Amino acid sequence: MPIPNKRRRDSVAETFLSAVKRCEPFAQLNTKLARARSQDEPVLYAQVLPGLDVLLCPVRGAQPPYPEIGELRRACLDSIEHALEQPIAGLDNGGYWYEANGLGFLIFASIARKKVLSEFGAAGSAGQLAPSAPDAP
Repeated sequence: MPIPNKRRRDSVAETFLSAVKRCEPFAQLNTKLARARSQDEPVLYAQVLPGLDVLLCPVRGAQPPYPEIGELRRACLDSIEHALEQPIAGLDNGGYWYEANGLGFLIFASIARKKVLSEFGAAGSAGQLAPSAPDAP
């Protein structure tokens, strides 16, 4: 009996390991960037990292052609990295703003979400952005 159990655990471990290998950090970032690039409203990426949100905003006056998503992704990740090197009090009190290639990135602590969203024209008293199309899985 122990042999079948061992095989079963090995197959479960292999499945878990393969799932972890396929996992990509910031998996929704490309979808969020594409949405922010295509509409004239801020797009919230909540919990981009635990306790950290990013608001993606088109910069006024930015005109097409917009850069490729890969270039915007690098700019966003660089902005997140730079924001994490700044004092934590800034993340809690409105965040840090970066601009690149026609998009602005506001990186802030998730606990400041209601305050930040109200400053950026969030709809409703709950401090949520207007509904938009769901993300691709």
